[in-house]
Amino acid sequence: MEVYRTDDVALTFLNDIPAIGPRLPSKEDAMKVAASYLGLIDKLARGKKGSHRCSIRFLKQADGRFTLVVRGPGLALETLSNLDEIMLQRFKRGLTGNIFILTCFFDEPDGNLACLALTEGVGAVLYSPG
Repeated sequence: MEVYRTDDVALTFLNDIPAIGPRLPSKEDAMKVAASYLGLIDKLARGKKGSHRCSIRFLKQADGRFTLVVRGPGLALETLSNLDEIMLQRFKRGLTGNIFILTCFFDEPDGNLACLALTEGVGAVLYSPG
């Protein structure tokens, strides 16, 4: 499995579906952050019927990098910060089916980078129309 990484963010593809998330130093940290994301995404998904559930945007930061923001009725979740242009383009190019996995990555003791969606089945599958 090829993993693209920066100091803050990692991206891989699971059966051609992009899996993206923050890069954390340990599995425990990754599980805590993933649990927080899943709780907030659950709140977004339980919005009022008839309203837009959520939208996904990339906001440009002052330093030229990007932040992924998931917005819902009355709630915005800044999930990833410091996405560089190359990482953003890889993610967008891989988003062919409008589905992606928001998960976390962590450094294993052997120096490899592991994806929680693959090792623990932890992540949120999100649909991003258009």
